[in-house]
Amino acid sequence: MDTDAEGACRGDRLFSTIHRLEFDVPWPPKHVAAYVIDGPEPIMIDAGTPTDAGEAELAAGLEQFDYTIDDIDHVLVTHAHSDHLGQAGTLREAGATVHAPRAALDRLERDPETVREAVRETARSVGYTDKKGEEIVDEELESLRRDVELLDPATTEPIDPNAAFSVGDCEFRSLATPGHELNHLSFETTLEGATVLFSGDALIESFRAGTFHAGIHWETYDGVDRYYDAMDRLLETTATHAFPGHGPTFEDPNRVVGLTRDRLDSLVAETEAALAAVEPATPLSVADERAGSVRYMAPVLDTMGALGTLENRGAVTYDLEDGVRFYRTD
Repeated sequence: MDTDAEGACRGDRLFSTIHRLEFDVPWPPKHVAAYVIDGPEPIMIDAGTPTDAGEAELAAGLEQFDYTIDDIDHVLVTHAHSDHLGQAGTLREAGATVHAPRAALDRLERDPETVREAVRETARSVGYTDKKGEEIVDEELESLRRDVELLDPATTEPIDPNAAFSVGDCEFRSLATPGHELNHLSFETTLEGATVLFSGDALIESFRAGTFHAGIHWETYDGVDRYYDAMDRLLETTATHAFPGHGPTFEDPNRVVGLTRDRLDSLVAETEAALAAVEPATPLSVADERAGSVRYMAPVLDTMGALGTLENRGAVTYDLEDGVRFYRTD
């Protein structure tokens, strides 16, 4: 494969140089996708799940396209969630250079005890005042430990947001697309004469990824506003095709930006209605009213972000009682 004067990757026909790999996950839509870009230095976008099954799926997926794990020279990670960086260590050990958002690498180097205290206080603010709160703290610390091991900040090359950068024979532009994850980056490049977008979990046609942002942490109260910021930034893309981390590939990313904004609008409206039905209420109680029941963290994190947006709009306020937030419509 040759390269044009600007370093944009080219191939012989439309997207013959992009190969999709899928890894099984237990939550809808039951898969997470990674992509391989052909070239003198093959590049993989995201790295699958961190299990033995994930390593087997990686090897089998690459084999479909006449690659082995040893053939991958670079890995670009869109965001520091385990289903997107799971096999980064396997690929690194096989000789690949791993690249990830600079700010995500910085967060992985935080002092665990400082993280513990922030998570404990945030969990209490949400309404977790019993042993569940300490379970959440332990889970967050274990997640941090695992992600440090998987991504290894000391050996990973940092990617700056909203910047041009080169990997192998390809020129990319990074777009800061937070909301689903605080330091999420999407990657734009030119392949085979067309601009394409590797959107990770920031832009998915069939659904909106949850506002996980920073997890049970103060920053997640800003998660929905940052998600809106990400959609504004994605309107800058000239890409005609998008390759997401879940769901099918799709055309016209700007159209899906509109869909995602509509879904965020619905989340905010539903949260305001749920609060009105149970106020004054903790974020946990609002999430329970909105979602019907809270078995997983996703509706809680969505609710935290939506309440933060409503507060910033002057639609709600809260009183603090023994560290717990009790929201009410304003």
